[in-house]
Amino acid sequence: MIYFLNAIIDRIKSYVVYSKTRAELAQLDDRSLADLGFQRGEIEFIARKAAEAN
Repeated sequence: MIYFLNAIIDRIKSYVVYSKTRAELAQLDDRSLADLGFQRGEIEFIARKAAEAN
């Protein structure tokens, strides 16, 4: 039971990281993204990787 609850908590934490990362990157203009070395089309990928790393 504890394993199940920990798994749910981990998924929620990952989703929060994904959502915040995606929202913050989406607010940047293309030039700011380019300064960071990203393109707008990479936002989803970057957000997923950030969530996985958490």
